[in-house]
Amino acid sequence: MNFEWFFSKKTIWKDCRKKKILRTIVLVTQSTIVFSVIISILTFSVGFGFKKVINQKFLNIQGPIIVVNNPKKETCFLSLEKKNLFLFNSVSFVYPFSEKEVIVCKSEGEKDVDRFVFKGISKDYNPVFFKNFLVSGSKKNLFSRSEILLSKKISNLLKLNNGSSILIGFISIKNGKPFVFYKQFYVCGLYDTGIPEFDNVYLIGDIKHIQSINGWKENFVEGFEIFISSLDSKRMESIKKEIDRKYSDKFLVKTIYNQYNQNIIEWLNVFNVNIFVIIFVVIIAIIFNIIVFSLILLLERMKTIGILKTLGTRNKIIHKIFLYYIMHILIPPLIIGNSIGFLFLILQKKFRFISLNQTQYYVDVVPVYLNINHFLCVNISIILVCFFSVFFPFLFIISKIPPIKVIKFE
Repeated sequence: MNFEWFFSKKTIWKDCRKKKILRTIVLVTQSTIVFSVIISILTFSVGFGFKKVINQKFLNIQGPIIVVNNPKKETCFLSLEKKNLFLFNSVSFVYPFSEKEVIVCKSEGEKDVDRFVFKGISKDYNPVFFKNFLVSGSKKNLFSRSEILLSKKISNLLKLNNGSSILIGFISIKNGKPFVFYKQFYVCGLYDTGIPEFDNVYLIGDIKHIQSINGWKENFVEGFEIFISSLDSKRMESIKKEIDRKYSDKFLVKTIYNQYNQNIIEWLNVFNVNIFVIIFVVIIAIIFNIIVFSLILLLERMKTIGILKTLGTRNKIIHKIFLYYIMHILIPPLIIGNSIGFLFLILQKKFRFISLNQTQYYVDVVPVYLNINHFLCVNISIILVCFFSVFFPFLFIISKIPPIKVIKFE
């Protein structure tokens, strides 16, 4: 049997039972490590959970990169055939769209109206959008009849449900003057993205309605939404520059940073800072507690060190015994902290008992992202911090302790 391990195991718990001061400091140190593990795991899981959920929302609500017609180049017009121009290596999908400002009212000529944007899409438009955000109804008749999708918020505002009729006025310019073309629609479904900047604005319908009102051919569109695999600003800028380089004289290119959700993207980036700040504070707390514990342990074990040195024990063996002391103190709180943290995350993921205000946080519950790498990172970091916090002090102090004086003093 390993002498250092056996000796440390027998003496540390025996001393803790006999000496109140040592028992108290061990309990405080272990409690600190337990809470540090739990806080670190929750910080990683919830922080990256927020980023992942909101990133996925933005990636599927609309394309992060948008190519539209250049109003100064009337001879260059986007058509469905030009979709392939934007299929670069890092692009996942390209979908056509057209938008038109509209008013919604109960009857033609009514003064009390609400202004929105009618977003026309094609049949093959991003299926993930409908899978993730369609909360009631169906898109089944969206492209075969005069039906539209409303956001849940707009439906509550207008007091409309699935099957309700709605009169939409498309605002156009005719002979230099604004002209409104009214058309009857029926609500076939409700969506809810949780992003107010989108939900408060858009009615979704067939792109053919806008093509018909504008007098366009069937293959004419206002623009293309370019979908990519992640909200990477460098990747978006790279694609934007590539399109600008090839077609700057024909089309205009916008990224998600140029639009209403720039503040939200910046808010997402703050999560990285928050995660590292919390982890830094946790590490400082662990270092402080483990150093205090180590110094008290050294004072409590002075006589043991003196006796071991008198018996001819090398400093290396004594040093190893004290490192095993730390290991005995460290292992139980690591197991407890990981168990509590993992159990809490599993319960939150399954039962979603901690809810949020979706208007403020863009999600209705605290999101959880379980990743084994986060658990490994937390545990390895805490172990390394604990051992490096005591390794050099133990190495230096133990080698300087004179055995005879210590025994006489005791």
